[in-house]
Amino acid sequence: VRIIRLWEVPNYNNPNVVDSIELVLIDEKGSRIQASIRKTIMQRFSNMVKEGSCRIIAKFGLISNIGKHRATNHSYKLNFFSRLLSENVKMCRSLYMGLILHHLPKFLRMRLMTQS
Repeated sequence: VRIIRLWEVPNYNNPNVVDSIELVLIDEKGSRIQASIRKTIMQRFSNMVKEGSCRIIAKFGLISNIGKHRATNHSYKLNFFSRLLSENVKMCRSLYMGLILHHLPKFLRMRLMTQS
């Protein structure tokens, strides 16, 4: 996927502290999905994620994308885990979201395909 947008989310009580990194990812077909990197694992991934870069990711979590301020219309978003595998793509081209989502159970894949 290509990282098309990236921003840091400050702590509600202390704006000088970053609580998470949020991303918007896009595949070759133009499907967009939001992703989130929590504070506890930010250091592991902060140097790997840059706007405009392409990554192959695997072993991530999938959670409901709820709330008033959603970056995409997708019903779900990806949640980075410490065991997430991330590999840089040398030739920067977007990949089909299906290549990434093949790790999900079939019922979730079908639900995601109908919602994108």
